[in-house]
Amino acid sequence: MSRFIVCSFFLVLLYPTAIDLYLVGLPQIAADLDATESQLHIAFSVYLGGMAATMLLAGKLADSIGRKPVAVIGSIIFVAASWLGGEAQQVTQFLVARFTQGVGAGACYVVAFAVLRDTLDDKRRAKALSVINGIICIVPVIAPVIGHLIMLSSPWKNLFSVMAGMGGLYSCYPL
Repeated sequence: MSRFIVCSFFLVLLYPTAIDLYLVGLPQIAADLDATESQLHIAFSVYLGGMAATMLLAGKLADSIGRKPVAVIGSIIFVAASWLGGEAQQVTQFLVARFTQGVGAGACYVVAFAVLRDTLDDKRRAKALSVINGIICIVPVIAPVIGHLIMLSSPWKNLFSVMAGMGGLYSCYPL
């Protein structure tokens, strides 16, 4: 039972981490992509658009083909998009990568809550959701700090490498 809670926790973490980890790198990303920071601020909305679009389909897919395939495919999409985001040479490439990253995170997010619904009774699910919600609220504070620490010793592209690594670890975790 706890395996499902841990797995769901990791899958949910992709969503807020991908929003907040890269924010400290925006000035350098803008400089490298020859863009203004305001052009890159849309990346947040683009990411959420990818998540929202996916959530409409991921739940239905998870019900029909199973939770694990959707989580693994979502994680793989997240990893590939994170890598592409770090390799972007133009603003458009970066924004496409962010949208695709949202698609992967959205699939994982939906599966995480479906797994909790499938495996826990109401009382235990309420406790698990409280913990997950608390962590989701803490990530926006912690992720930029971690992003800053990463950028102290490496370029902004490594922020996306870290995100890709997170998605890769989570896709290997047995659901």
